[in-house]
Amino acid sequence: MQEFFQDRRNQAMFGGSVLFMLIFPIYFALVPSLVGLDDAGVSDASGTWSISFTEESFTQTENTGELSDGEAFDSLFLLTEEMIGESRNVASVTIEVSCNDNDDVGFNDGGSGESDLVGVSGELQDQSGSGDCGGGNAFSMTWVIVEGYDGVTYEDEAKMSEISARWSDNSSARGEWLVGITADVVEAPFPASIANGDDGQDYDVTWTAVVFEVAMEPVLNIDDPTTE
Repeated sequence: MQEFFQDRRNQAMFGGSVLFMLIFPIYFALVPSLVGLDDAGVSDASGTWSISFTEESFTQTENTGELSDGEAFDSLFLLTEEMIGESRNVASVTIEVSCNDNDDVGFNDGGSGESDLVGVSGELQDQSGSGDCGGGNAFSMTWVIVEGYDGVTYEDEAKMSEISARWSDNSSARGEWLVGITADVVEAPFPASIANGDDGQDYDVTWTAVVFEVAMEPVLNIDDPTTE
């Protein structure tokens, strides 16, 4: 045994083993905190953290049916707390309106839309959009709920409560998202109108809500004593 401790490499290996024995209990004591981020004692824990995200999208599609010029269609998208989940946040909400004007020659139908967010929580601004059916996608609107979210894992040195607050949606975006879509149907002048016969246009509507959950793991910077 005495000969074992006289060897410098053996001393380093023994010291490293003791170090790991001391640090691992601390690490595993912190691991349960990764689930319960709302506990007061845990949320105030400071350190260097690896922050990652688990993402899910909610999508709703519908078709307006054929609309005549000036006719409106109300598209409603419901986003509830039960759908989102207690520990998750809304990153963004997008509506895309597309159409395919294939019954005209030289004339493009179009469409426009205006949002009404009176039924949505948070201080979100209404938007409007318009476009034609020549490229398929007439117009779209996107509401960014959590600024800077991209789903990329990163490291940060801070309190867990500060990181959680950074990626919080502050309970915004819950409720009824409403966008009124108005058809813009272009009727070709005579005599081209006889050949085209265009008196209506239908629109495909796609809603997408991106929802995410934050996970934090402590980053341990441990020097390997065998390399000294």
